[in-house]
Amino acid sequence: MIAIALILAALVAGVVIAAFWKNICEWIKKATDKIKEVLKVAVEGVRTFIVKTRQGLQNKAIYYNKNKLTKEWEETVYTKKVPESEVPAEILAKVRVSTMDIDISTTEELSLAISA
Repeated sequence: MIAIALILAALVAGVVIAAFWKNICEWIKKATDKIKEVLKVAVEGVRTFIVKTRQGLQNKAIYYNKNKLTKEWEETVYTKKVPESEVPAEILAKVRVSTMDIDISTTEELSLAISA
């Protein structure tokens, strides 16, 4: 009985994290498209974080591109408020005990999001 309950709890947690991650990937894709449209640059990388601020939680994405003239890396940062109720419990627990931004990037999935 206990094993079944633990398995069901793990499945529910996995579904919650998957839904949260899907929302993040969609947001990253929209922002990437906007960067390409407005700045006329190719996004070559992205990292995403959950940030604790005085106003609440934010999803912060940092997009990387190489300047065509100087060949130096540049960053474009976008933030979006995230209701605490939408953040999975595992990530929320890390945010509550940390004074730093929590990196939630998964390189392979983020690469798929910006290249789609």
